Amino acid sequence: MPQVPRGPTHFSMQYQVLARRWRPQTFHELVGQEHVSRTLLNALQSGRVAHAFLLSGPRGSGKTTTARILAKALNCHTGKPGEPCGQCVACTEIAAGNCMDVLEIDAASNTGVDNVRELIDQARYHPARDRHKIFIIDEVHMLSNAAFNALLKTLEEPPQHVIFIMATTEYHKIPATILSRCQQYSFKLISYPLILERLRHIAKAENVQISNAALEQVVFSSGGSMRDAMSALDQVIAFSGDTVRDEDVTMLLGLVEPKILGDTVRAIAANDSDSLLKIVAGLVEVGQDLNNFCHRLLGQFRHLMVLKAGVSDPTVLGVPESLLPDLKQQTELFSREDLLRLFDAFLRVEADLKHATQVRFQLEMGLMETAQVARLRSLEGLIAEFKHFVEGEEGTGIKLPPTSTPARAAAPERDKDSHLRTASIGMAEAPDASSAAPENMSPNAASAEGSIPASQGSRDLLLRIAAAIGRESLESLLQELRCARLQGDSVILDSGDASEFSKRQVKENLPVISQAASRIVGRNVRVLLGERPASESAQQSPTTGAAPLDLSAGDVLEKAKREPVIKSFLDVFPGPVKAEKMDK
Repeated sequence: MPQVPRGPTHFSMQYQVLARRWRPQTFHELVGQEHVSRTLLNALQSGRVAHAFLLSGPRGSGKTTTARILAKALNCHTGKPGEPCGQCVACTEIAAGNCMDVLEIDAASNTGVDNVRELIDQARYHPARDRHKIFIIDEVHMLSNAAFNALLKTLEEPPQHVIFIMATTEYHKIPATILSRCQQYSFKLISYPLILERLRHIAKAENVQISNAALEQVVFSSGGSMRDAMSALDQVIAFSGDTVRDEDVTMLLGLVEPKILGDTVRAIAANDSDSLLKIVAGLVEVGQDLNNFCHRLLGQFRHLMVLKAGVSDPTVLGVPESLLPDLKQQTELFSREDLLRLFDAFLRVEADLKHATQVRFQLEMGLMETAQVARLRSLEGLIAEFKHFVEGEEGTGIKLPPTSTPARAAAPERDKDSHLRTASIGMAEAPDASSAAPENMSPNAASAEGSIPASQGSRDLLLRIAAAIGRESLESLLQELRCARLQGDSVILDSGDASEFSKRQVKENLPVISQAASRIVGRNVRVLLGERPASESAQQSPTTGAAPLDLSAGDVLEKAKREPVIKSFLDVFPGPVKAEKMDK
């Protein structure tokens, strides 16, 4: 029979995880719970120690550790009050969990009234060696109502040598009769900087090479639990050894790289379907959980909304401080309304992914559909634009829009089951003027200089330049501008009410736009992006400075109904339209 090899592998089962090896042994070593440690330390030093304690709070916040430290402080043989020595037999046995006078009970597996009766019977006997007999009851909320009732009398008036220390993660499940008999201590989640500092100290002591960015990823994945953070670090070290790479942390903890989230946000802002599909394909290739990716992306838009609201504290955001600059850049791509609509839309995408048979297809369609949200315009904005055309003119209340610029302001028709059905309430698609160029005009044909207005804005000139570029994405950006005008050897683009993102993209592509404009004008010109003064915009129409038509109210109404922008508006909001006189 072959001999079992004896070596390091044989003793590998004796390894002690970081969460146990680096567990605090004194009140001074407790991290993030100073309000608890200070109160208990003062009580021990003054001799005002209660007979029953209830420690409540989230997992991994130090409740059981504090109970053990308190037990050591009460039974230590040589240490000062409140400062256990850690060397005597009582301290070492309590730390190892095998002290005969300190009994740790798991209430989850001892829920019945019979278990509590056994505990009460043991409480009658004096400690075998130490000063106090201490019962540490973990997850005490798991006890049944009958067990709680059986414990009431003993908990209120225990023997002088008995002390109860109870811990729970669900404070609301503890009966009021139990709460009134205990001193209560509420633990809180540990702040990220404190966990980061603790992990940095542990990594240095363990001779582990790990970057600060990787440690931040470990810390922020813990959710404020010190034990979870140590367990995650232990897992990363087990995989990578003494040198931990950043990508190892991302892969092992199931995180999504911040760069991927940022690229997705920018692709949504630019309505870049090609990039969105490539991002999903890349996630599938590396085996990323698409449901987790959608959840992380939803959190990304939450971070952007919080930043947009003016909050930049990394603790409130729940992100590493190193990611703040990039997040702030992403915030500038959207308005508050856009971020609210995007968050609402992704809530629906995430809900649909849970029941999808083809998760990848559902995510791809959801991303492309959600990318349209940033292009939506509010109904109030469209009404204001419509009101620009329907103003009092010669007492008729109607002013004709330019006849050379067909536009479309209808709300997009969507399927009843669409993710964006609710997000699109009160919203409409941005006007599309891609078909506004004259049919008999070739995009590359150079027009005579005299036919292009020189001093006033021309929507027709803008659309002809956009059509001559031949790039759909850039053409749609130009269509968001107000107009263009020729001044000498320059073509001035009037940005109007275009978004900051559109302006930035147009500025980056001015050389391409200049080439198209030169072909349209018939000579070399340069293109500049500017804004028309408000006084000039108020005096004349964006495309013509002609005087108002002198028509009767009925004629003007009939002509107005035939205009594309008004016709499309009436298609969405049908109803009788009357021409009435308006007071000047």
